[in-house]
Amino acid sequence: MPRHSTRTPSRPREPRDTLVVLLPLRRDRDLAERQGWYRARPSRSVNELGNLTAFRQLLFYQPDSFGAERRRIEYTANVTGYERARRVDLLPDEPEHLRAEELYHCFELGPLRRLTTPILSRIRRRLLFVPTTASRAAGATDINDLFMGTPIEDRLFSGLREEGLLPERQLWLEVPSPGARQRCPTMRCLDLALHCRDSGLDVECDGDKWHTGVERAAKDRRRDNALTVNGWHILRFGTADIRDALPDAVACVREAVQCYGGQVAPE
Repeated sequence: MPRHSTRTPSRPREPRDTLVVLLPLRRDRDLAERQGWYRARPSRSVNELGNLTAFRQLLFYQPDSFGAERRRIEYTANVTGYERARRVDLLPDEPEHLRAEELYHCFELGPLRRLTTPILSRIRRRLLFVPTTASRAAGATDINDLFMGTPIEDRLFSGLREEGLLPERQLWLEVPSPGARQRCPTMRCLDLALHCRDSGLDVECDGDKWHTGVERAAKDRRRDNALTVNGWHILRFGTADIRDALPDAVACVREAVQCYGGQVAPE
């Protein structure tokens, strides 16, 4: 007699079909509204998104160049198509541009819609592309609600929020490397960043898959040294620390925040 499984079928994962994109200038929003497209130049960050035809909606992040409307997502639009197009064909008034002949990624858009409640960012962000889900976009009021990290990162973020702490997710910083002759800054991504009165606090969630081996350990040390020299303290938690002892991990972060003068509003 065949056995009957007692396992509850897992729910299918919601697709990441919504993409947060950067509007560098007001004219880029005007172009999206008037001409019905959004362009992205070829780059590693675009390549890491995978299949661009999977995105059904764009959310437009407005940086500091928007003045009083800065640091927020205020508009969205449905994606109606995708193609590659030369920059000069998209912007014929700029035929002498250095990248005029370069093929850009082009999302064709429906009408722009203003969100009922803007999705705000407390800090200045170098935000490029953030894939997320439609349900997260619909319920978000803070830009941190949109990020989708690893399961342990999501869990620790939720635990810190429940504790009343306000970490910034996936915060990119320009950090000079210590001892480098020219001290050229390198972009570093912080899993969870908390700004304290006396120091910055970087909380890293080290999944077993990505943070093992000699090469990865050496890379983590170089990263941590650069952040420490530039005024940041680092806490690292592994999979078991978060999965099996979340209250202890949250308590450790809370005590570190108190040690460094308490959390403050970031500049």
